[in-house]
Amino acid sequence: MSYKSFLSSKKILFLIPLLLLLPLAPLLFPTQTNAADSALTSVYNRRPDLQKAFDKTTGLAKPNSAAGFLIDLTDWAEQYGWREFSELSEYAPAVYPEPILNSVAAPEVTASAYIVMDKDSGLILAEKNSAAVWPIASITKLMTTTLVLDSGLSLDKVCDVETVDEVGGARLYVSDGATFTLNDLIYATLVGSANNAANAIARATGLDKDDFVEKMNEKAAACGLPHTQYTDPTGIEVTNVSTAREIAKLARQVFSRADFRNYTSTASKTISVISTGETKRLTNTNWLLWKPAYDDIYVMAGKTGYLEESGWNLVTALRPVYKEDSRELIVVVFGASARGDSMNDGNTLAKWAWENYRW
Repeated sequence: MSYKSFLSSKKILFLIPLLLLLPLAPLLFPTQTNAADSALTSVYNRRPDLQKAFDKTTGLAKPNSAAGFLIDLTDWAEQYGWREFSELSEYAPAVYPEPILNSVAAPEVTASAYIVMDKDSGLILAEKNSAAVWPIASITKLMTTTLVLDSGLSLDKVCDVETVDEVGGARLYVSDGATFTLNDLIYATLVGSANNAANAIARATGLDKDDFVEKMNEKAAACGLPHTQYTDPTGIEVTNVSTAREIAKLARQVFSRADFRNYTSTASKTISVISTGETKRLTNTNWLLWKPAYDDIYVMAGKTGYLEESGWNLVTALRPVYKEDSRELIVVVFGASARGDSMNDGNTLAKWAWENYRW
């Protein structure tokens, strides 16, 4: 099926607390482990609409059902169920944004799909086509780097970049065998989006490519991302796919980490080639960090991605004011026609949310 086959659907969801028409859903397991799960099972068993939208055994949203952007039954409980059923109060966020009086619907943007999430509560504030499977391109590197950072390797480890790491696209222009610290190669992966750097850090774990990719997919499954599939560590392959909803969920996890925030909020970085003594200057592919047009927003983290088949993709964490951590948003944009469009779309959607919700 074409990745662009969903473009005929243009529905935008504007969240309001009133959602009796939409049977949404998350994760239901045969063996419940706590009172909240038992309460959710009870609600599910009483609601034919939920049963039509979510699989009884796995809890996953059924294809082409009224589940919409929801991943699973737990997602439904966390987004909506707690509003309607007092027995689901354990799924309610402690603090969450609500639409202001006379709020307006999300604006039209150029992207094929997007989602806007409140980072603290995880509530979705707006979305379009966010359940559609899409090539994520270099956003793949978030998972690659997660595995490397969690591998226990020292950031001072000396790693080489070899000819075998070359796959085209963005790269570090170095000779075969050039060496860097692992830390500098992670910067090259996340700031400069260098594909050979991503392959080099994956190789530094001691795993071959197939085994590393298997670990990426195992991690995606453990994170509850059923439509996310990886086939290489760089994102150069069009078969690295996910949904805007699932990338927002992943970003909410990884962008909470200080190491990811440090790497991905760096506008530019000079790294050293140990083997030659030369340096390389990296400029972040996320223009929201350094273009003057975006000086009125604060980028806490982010990653871009581009393939001809995917268009321009962006996932970023934004604040209106640096110290206003309670108003931080995760914005995902897929399929913009130009890099500048993806940046403008992310900026526009974030400002709409801050203007139309109160925290």
